[in-house]
Amino acid sequence: MKRLLTFIFPTLIWAQSYPEVISGLDHSLMIQSAQQLETAALESFRAAEGKNLPTLDASVSAIKFQETPTVTFGSVKLPMGTKNHTEGSLTLTYPLFSGFAISSSIEKSKFSHEKAVLEVADLKRNLYVNATKLYSAVAAADEIIAAQEEAKIAIAESYAKAKGLYDNGMLAPAELYAIEAKIFEIDAQITESQNRKSQALNQLSYLTGEKILSAHIPATTLPVIEENDMITIALSQREDILALAKSMDMAQSDIRIAQSRYYPSVALIGSLKGQGDSLEFDGDGYTNGNKSYAGVAASWNLFSGFSDIHTTEAAKAAKLASSLTLDDYKKRIITEIDNAYLDIHATQSKLKSARMQVKASGEYAKLTRGRFENQLAGADELSRSIADLASAKAKTANLQSELFNQTAVLWLEGGLDAFQDKVIGTFHINP
Repeated sequence: MKRLLTFIFPTLIWAQSYPEVISGLDHSLMIQSAQQLETAALESFRAAEGKNLPTLDASVSAIKFQETPTVTFGSVKLPMGTKNHTEGSLTLTYPLFSGFAISSSIEKSKFSHEKAVLEVADLKRNLYVNATKLYSAVAAADEIIAAQEEAKIAIAESYAKAKGLYDNGMLAPAELYAIEAKIFEIDAQITESQNRKSQALNQLSYLTGEKILSAHIPATTLPVIEENDMITIALSQREDILALAKSMDMAQSDIRIAQSRYYPSVALIGSLKGQGDSLEFDGDGYTNGNKSYAGVAASWNLFSGFSDIHTTEAAKAAKLASSLTLDDYKKRIITEIDNAYLDIHATQSKLKSARMQVKASGEYAKLTRGRFENQLAGADELSRSIADLASAKAKTANLQSELFNQTAVLWLEGGLDAFQDKVIGTFHINP
């Protein structure tokens, strides 16, 4: 009996839950690759932060001149150094003002890292969308196969009775052959459904990086909120919208970087420096060994062939382009959400009709089987009634799966936080 139940209801025993499959996507190779890019952006941000700190450089040099350095007074040459010359320094440079170039560069790197984090989250969201569609397809295939197996059992029982009638000369050969043909047709349908299921499982296994055996959508009803509320959530929380907003912030930083060329750069410089004729840096007998100094360095570009002006204008145009792209993207998302609600309402209506069709087809198949056994209906009519019942059940399973898919994807339209709360959270509350 246990083996029979396993054969008939494999999804109830071996199925991986929807939250488990979604969780497995977080470890996929695509996500790991994107996370490495996020790490790279973080390290770039930290590197940019270092530009706002002092730099400390050490240098040592030792050279040997071909001739002793001399100075000439009239016709007399006097030595002014030695052939061996060494220098050592420890120099500290601290940027006081860069026309906001350094701070803007750090800010841009920070936005770039935040954008990378959002892009990883959006990649997850898109993977969840694809996995949801595949998971729903597998669950539907299981239900369709179960309906087809049920039809095969029913037609086999009818065939056994038809064979008895045929053996007693009470049924024409054509009637018996019609039932046999329907058995082969159902077998072909089962094979095709199993192939579709296997293909969806293969794709799902590829996305998660682990073997997915089956899927099962429980009777849990996913919540649906008002369309305007969903639009508000999406526009304020969805990861790809926030990533585009970060692009605008980065463009603003580029404007400030370009405008920093209009200002001078000022830095403090201090150095502990010594020189001599050995690594002791104690002088060479002609000049003192201590060459340490402290000072301020300032530079200001006065003219660059108008390149600074054009660079600034280019940055402003890039920001405007980002703004227009973001506005257009928001309108597209609003349209997608609107269409998603229309699809859900249509599927709910079709599902209600399909359930009534299953009920009607079931009653008709039962009636036709009884009429056939009493030789009041032909084999053709019997086969059609059984096939119609299987078709109605398959259609209902497809619509149930599609409704789950549409509702889960609708929440994904609102972003990962909304999805985790309202979809994955629903499974945890109603296992």
